[in-house]
This record gives sequence, structure tokens and C-alpha cells, in this order.
Amino acid sequence: MAGQFERMGMEIDPSEITTAEDEAFKVFAPNWESVTAFLACETQWRMIAGAAKLLWLGFDYVAVDVVMRRYEFSNAAFADLQVMELEALSVLKGASA
Repeated sequence: MAGQFERMGMEIDPSEITTAEDEAFKVFAPNWESVTAFLACETQWRMIAGAAKLLWLGFDYVAVDVVMRRYEFSNAAFADLQVMELEALSVLKGASA
């Protein structure tokens, strides 16, 4: 799996790779809708593929709007989604630096 990350321009220490079981986390009930919205938008990221790395731009908001409306997520979940996007971008951009 480390090789797959490397081909995407991300250097990952093999000891940092976890299994699905390791990735389990608790979501408090008030945050459930926001986390679900974030996961529903996981394929809606904009990025530019360079020769050696990916440049993460953020969500494709046209596509995100469709997801949010189709699943009837609240405006509050959308606001939370934007906060999570900024945090994710700081991690993703650090990984591709």
C-alpha cells in the first residue's frame, strides 16, 4: 500500500498504514450528519496531477451541492463540511509537499 501512496506523490511510512479495523472512531451524535456529509463527498475533491505529486485544491462545490441536496443534508452540515475541508487540505497539502 505504501507504493500506491508513493505513486500519488505521497510519502507514507509503512508503519502509519492502518487497517479498516484500526481506523474505527467514535462520532458523537450531534456530529453524525456532518461526518456523513463529509464521507458522502469523498469523491468530490478537485486536484491537479503534476509530474511528481498531486496538488489538492479543495472540494468541487458544484458536485458537493448535488450531494448535499440529494441526501438532504442541512445547511449546518454544509458549514461543518467546509471546516473539515480546510483541515483535510492542511493534511493533504502537507503530504504532497
